[in-house]
Amino acid sequence: MDAATEFFAHLPARVLDGIQFEAMRYAMGTLSVFVLVWLLFAPLLKSRKIRTTPHRARQIRDEIRNSAVTILVFVSLDVLIFDLGDRGLFRKYDEIGQFGWWWFLVSIPAALVLHDAWFYWTHRLMHTKRFYRVFHLTHHRSHNPTPFTAYSFAPGEAVVNYMFIPVLLILLPIHSLALYTVMNIMIFKNATAHCGYELFPRSWVFHPLLGCLTTVTHHDMHHARANGNYGFYFTWWDRWMGTEHADYLDQIGRRLAAELDQRASKATGAPVMATAKQEASA
Repeated sequence: MDAATEFFAHLPARVLDGIQFEAMRYAMGTLSVFVLVWLLFAPLLKSRKIRTTPHRARQIRDEIRNSAVTILVFVSLDVLIFDLGDRGLFRKYDEIGQFGWWWFLVSIPAALVLHDAWFYWTHRLMHTKRFYRVFHLTHHRSHNPTPFTAYSFAPGEAVVNYMFIPVLLILLPIHSLALYTVMNIMIFKNATAHCGYELFPRSWVFHPLLGCLTTVTHHDMHHARANGNYGFYFTWWDRWMGTEHADYLDQIGRRLAAELDQRASKATGAPVMATAKQEASA
C-alpha cells in the first residue's frame, strides 16, 4: 500500500480521533474555566472582576460558533501534522529512555518559552494594518472577552496559532506526552487569560521573578485597547520591545491597594490605606 492510499484509508479514523482530541482540549480549557470561574466561584471572585460591563449573549454565541470553526481547522491540521510525524518527519518520540526523564521535564518549559516567542511576534504581525482585518479582527470583536474568546479566531489566525506545533516538532525532540501537556497548557492559559477575572495575586507583578508572568489584567488591557501587551505567558518580550502598556503596573497597583484596604477594613472596622509596592515588598 503506497503512502497516499494508506493516508486516505486511515483518514476517517484520524478525523474522529482529531475531533475527540481537540474537543477534549477545548472542554478541559475553555469550558472548565467557564464553569469554575463564571459559575461556581463567581460570587467569591466578585472583587476580582476586571470590568463591570455585562457580556452580551450574542457575543458568546459568536465566540462559540467561531470556536467550532477553529476546532475544525485544528482537526484538519492534526490529521496532516501527526500523519507526517508518524512517518518520522518530525522529532516527536514515544520512548522516554531515548532522551531520558531530565529532557522530558526540561522540554515542557522549553516549549512554552518558544511558544511565547512565537505568539508574541505572530501576534504583533497580525496587528499590523496589512494583516489585522483578515487574520485578527474576528478575535478582537470580543472587546470584553469571555473564556470562549480563547478559540474565537478567523480561520487564518487559527492556522497561524496552530503552526507553532510543526515548528516546535522541527526545533526540539519532544515526547508525545510532553507535547500533549504543552498543548493542554496552551488552551488552559488561553481560557484564563480571557476569563475577565484577575486570578493571580496582584502583588506578583511587582515581584522580581514572578513579575515576568502575564496576568489576566495584562491580556484584558490588550483587548480593551486593541494594541500593546502582546505576550502570552511572559512579559519579557513586551518589556524588551517597549510594547507593554505604560500604566499596566499602576492599574494593578491601584486595584491591589483597594483590595488591601478592603481587607484591612473588614479586619479592623476602620479604613486602612495601603500601597501595592508596600505589600509587594513585605
